[in-house]
Amino acid sequence: MVRSLAENARGSFWSEWERVTCPTLLVLAQSGFLPEREADDMLRRRPDTLALCVPGTGHDLHLDQPGVLHTALLDFLEALEALEALEAL
Repeated sequence: MVRSLAENARGSFWSEWERVTCPTLLVLAQSGFLPEREADDMLRRRPDTLALCVPGTGHDLHLDQPGVLHTALLDFLEALEALEALEAL
């Protein structure tokens, strides 16, 4: 497990990130392990990505603020659904 995690930490996944074409919500923990520079690069490489930083959270954002995460995901998905409905008109 440790070797697998270490290998992933050394890898670069920019080509995969840049190939994503679906709407994306980047949810960031205020005190997470993702460096701010890397989050900025993610948004620069895919400027249509929506980003949300959740205050008072660490790596386990989903445990620290599950209600905030749930609401953010529902709002994002509902907005996509509304956009699809408009495009269908």
